[in-house]
Amino acid sequence: MFLVTSRLGHSIETRVDDEAATKRRIALAKLFDQVAMEMVDRVVSEAVRASTFFGLRGSAARRYGERIRALLPVALDVLTEPTAAARDQKLDDLVSSVRKISEEHHVPRIIERGLVSIAFGAARHLVRERAASTDFAADDLDEELNGYRRAFEERLFRS
Repeated sequence: MFLVTSRLGHSIETRVDDEAATKRRIALAKLFDQVAMEMVDRVVSEAVRASTFFGLRGSAARRYGERIRALLPVALDVLTEPTAAARDQKLDDLVSSVRKISEEHHVPRIIERGLVSIAFGAARHLVRERAASTDFAADDLDEELNGYRRAFEERLFRS
């Protein structure tokens, strides 16, 4: 049994087998939990700066960020889910929620794509920076994060 206690007010208790990928995802989730707020803050900051280009006022960009921030526990659930089928379903649900928030805030898909890229870029930097606090090499966690990113983007941008 492995317990991940989240700073986001979320705890995850899951059975973990010896599968290295599951352990890497859990290590990544722990790091992601540490950097998630900073990552979203960076994205919101970029959205506010870019708002003049796509008509999203600063206050609307902040509300968008708050709603995206509220999805962070779901993102942690995806990372720590030990079964592939359940992980895929949780990721589908997460992507659907992100798309819905973007549509409700009238964020064009090209801007959404840019914000997702900024978010994953920030996460990558922050995770690599803190990888030494885990039992995994930065490259291993980076590989896991990139797999998560590819799966997330594939779902988000295919529709």
